[in-house]
Amino acid sequence: MLKLKPHIVDRYLLAEFLKPFLLSLSILTVILISSYLFELTDLIIVKSIPVLTILELLLYKIPDILIESLAISVLFATLLAMSQLVKNNELTALRMGGASLQRLLAPLFLLAIIISLSNYLISQQVVPWTNHRAQNIIRQTILEEGPPNLQQGTFFEGGDDKYFYIQQIDNRQGRLEQIIAYEIEEDGFPRLIRAERGYFAGEIWHLEEGMIHKLDDKGELTYQSDFDEMEINLNQEIREFYGQQRTTAEMSRAELRKEIELFQSSGLDVSSLLVDYHLKLAEVFISLIFVLLGVPLSLKSKQGKAFGVISSIIIMFLYYLLVSFFRSLGRNQMITPLLAAWLPNLIFTGVAIYLIFKEEYFPIGEDL
Repeated sequence: MLKLKPHIVDRYLLAEFLKPFLLSLSILTVILISSYLFELTDLIIVKSIPVLTILELLLYKIPDILIESLAISVLFATLLAMSQLVKNNELTALRMGGASLQRLLAPLFLLAIIISLSNYLISQQVVPWTNHRAQNIIRQTILEEGPPNLQQGTFFEGGDDKYFYIQQIDNRQGRLEQIIAYEIEEDGFPRLIRAERGYFAGEIWHLEEGMIHKLDDKGELTYQSDFDEMEINLNQEIREFYGQQRTTAEMSRAELRKEIELFQSSGLDVSSLLVDYHLKLAEVFISLIFVLLGVPLSLKSKQGKAFGVISSIIIMFLYYLLVSFFRSLGRNQMITPLLAAWLPNLIFTGVAIYLIFKEEYFPIGEDL
């Protein structure tokens, strides 16, 4: 039996993986940028937005689009590269040369770890900032002549040590629901105001049916009072909040965690925010899971590229269907936010491990 040199096999597998990976990443990036630009076409034509503004907007969207494309590209490259090796009987030769399935997985898994780490760093250090800049271009430039366009589930900085969270918004009527206000008073201690509903008029936010909490320096409750109506003077028009609002997509995990802890003490249900918080980490591991799943699946097919394309579409559809389903359960408090974020990963990892062990130790059945 011919003895294989591991480093040569590793280089060969990585080369076979990187070609479709880079191609897929490039194509998906172009498609998603084009799709995003298409969504803005009407606004661009009607508002006559300058070309440089549009280019700036697209530039800020590139990091987010790259992150969205990474996992799909990893899955596509794994399925395409491995199924092509099977079709050309190269994988059979490698297995006959003494390479186990786990050993063949090693270089791809290591590369997936590097991609996942890059994903995490970019998604936490770059994407929140670029998303915020992109959204501000839309809020302040493209929508500046329209009615105030605040977004649901959004945090705001109101100046003078004031912070706000609005869970639901009716932009047509200017109505707000589930409002939380946090401010530092003159004595240096925080005050939390929670209101069931409200509306804005000029520089004044009118709050209805709420409760005031005063806390000490340890975060313990020192005062509590109900109110039917209350006014907060922001000293700025609501339109000035365009550049200050931040959705969870515009915040890192650390920033989001800080806001969650800030408002949890007021009794606000933050389940939807916690789901997004845990998803920011869970999504980092998708590339690793897709490598584990893609390799054993590829071994059962000799259809080459056709199998890789079709399987990628089916797997991505099933994965994001589960993500959407469990996210909804988590946001509606039917399961814990932590479980809602991680269940899709756990399910796909379990399937991948089962297929790997089945292929390695019980390789029965005919190739497709």
